[in-house]
Amino acid sequence: MSSTEMKICWITATYFLDVDLPVVPQLKKWFDIDWTIISTPRQIATDEAYIRSQSDCSYTILAAPARFYSPALYAFFRRLVLSIRKSRYDLYYFDISDFLFLFPLIKRYLPREKVMIATHNVNVPRGARLAPLARVSMSYIIRNFRNFQTFSKNQRDALRSRKADANILYSPLMLKDYGEGSAPATPYTPPVKFLFFGNIIKYKRLDVILQAVKILRKRGIEDFKVYICGYCDPAVWQKEYLPEIENPELFHLDIRRIPNELVAEYFNTCHYFLMPYQDIAQSGAMTVALNYNMPVIASDLPTFHEFITADHDSYFFRPADPEALADVMERCIRNTPEQYATLKRNLQATVDAKLAPEAILRNYKEFFDNFHRNA
Repeated sequence: MSSTEMKICWITATYFLDVDLPVVPQLKKWFDIDWTIISTPRQIATDEAYIRSQSDCSYTILAAPARFYSPALYAFFRRLVLSIRKSRYDLYYFDISDFLFLFPLIKRYLPREKVMIATHNVNVPRGARLAPLARVSMSYIIRNFRNFQTFSKNQRDALRSRKADANILYSPLMLKDYGEGSAPATPYTPPVKFLFFGNIIKYKRLDVILQAVKILRKRGIEDFKVYICGYCDPAVWQKEYLPEIENPELFHLDIRRIPNELVAEYFNTCHYFLMPYQDIAQSGAMTVALNYNMPVIASDLPTFHEFITADHDSYFFRPADPEALADVMERCIRNTPEQYATLKRNLQATVDAKLAPEAILRNYKEFFDNFHRNA
C-alpha cells in the first residue's frame, strides 16, 4: 500500500504553527493531507500572511471564538470534530493543547485507534501558564489515547513510563527559519551581546539573568549587552522585572510580541542565546538559535543535552544559579574571536548531524507508512 493512499486530517493550533509549517507541506508530497489551522480573530490575518510567505500549500484556516477555558469553544470544536468525522480519514493528527473541550469530543466521536496527538509537554514545566489545568489535560490524553508524538527523547521516555503500550513517533522540532533579515551577522567584537527571546514566563527564569547582570557589573565587567525580546504581561513586567534593571545601558528591551520580520534581526545581531529555564520539555526558541548558528547558554537540564554539547558548541550552568550564569557569561565575554568561531563551527556540525530536515521528515514518513500498513 503506497503512502499516497493514506488520508490524513491534520489539525494545528496557531501557537504551534511554527512546529508544523516546515513539516506538513513537505509531507503532502507523500500523503493526502487536509490541513486545518485553528487561529483567532485577532491572529488570523497574521497567520495567513506568514503561511503564504513560507509555502504555497493548500490549507483551511478557522478562527476559534475563544481560547482554553471558554464554553464558547465547545460548540466550535464539536462542529469541527463532526465535520472531519464524515471524511473517514486513515489518521487524525492533532497538534493543539485545548485543556477542556476538544479531547473529550475526539474520544466520543472519532475512532481512537486512528487518532494521534502531539504531546509537547508530557511533563508540564513548573511555572508554566495554566500548569495545573495542563497537567489534568495531559493525564486525560494519556489515559484515553494511544498514538502520540513527542519532540524530545526526554519526553518520549516520560510518556513510556506513564503508558507502556503507547505508540510513539519521536522526531525533533524542525529548525525555525525567519529568513536572513536585513542585518548581517554581527562580528565578534565588544560589546558581546546575549539574547533572551520569547514569551517571558516564570519558568524561563529571566530573573536569573537580571541577577547575573548585577554580579557582572559588581565585577567591573561592562563590555556586554543583554537583549530581552518578547512578550510579558505588562503588570508582571512592571512589578517583577523592570525594577531589577539597575543599569539600563547594559540592556536592549523590546517587550512585546516580536513580529516575524524582526526575528532574524535579533538573532543576527546577538552572539549567544540565554536559556536559564528551571524546567523544559523541548524548546522551540532553541531551534531558532540553532537555525541562526547561535551558541546557547542553557540550564543544565536533560532535554538540552539531547541537542547541544557542553564546552563544545554551547555552555551549561547550574539551574537557578545567577553566580554560575555570570561565570559563563564572563567566560563568553572573554572568548577570543577564534574561540567563538570554533563554537559556531562545532554547532553547525551538531545541527547537521542531529537536526537535518531530511532525517526529521523521514521519521514522519516511516511512522505514517507503518501506521497505515498495520491499520
